[in-house]
Amino acid sequence: MIPTLTFLVSLVLGAGAAQELVVRGVRGGEAQPFAVGAVGVLVSLLLAAAAVALWRRWPGARRLVVAAAGLSVVFHVYAALPPHRNVGGLALLVGAGYGLALLAIYRSRRTTQVAL
Repeated sequence: MIPTLTFLVSLVLGAGAAQELVVRGVRGGEAQPFAVGAVGVLVSLLLAAAAVALWRRWPGARRLVVAAAGLSVVFHVYAALPPHRNVGGLALLVGAGYGLALLAIYRSRRTTQVAL
């Protein structure tokens, strides 16, 4: 269940990041939304890779999940800070909240087998 939910969260967050990148970054010509959108897409891809690693039961899946979740928390908190506030409250809640939940699950358990 966790790999599926992680993949779905990565798709939702990635769609928002891609929209920020293309609409305000590329078409709008704004540097801050371009950078935040690009990093957001990368964080979403990392979350998707972590979901695939969990599905495939890769040996380094736990480390990848912890890294992706930590980056998701840091990124979403940064992107929601003023003055630019590129991320809204719902995206902050999903991105940072789900990242913190993954960190809580995988930092307390030593194997990925238990959480699957």
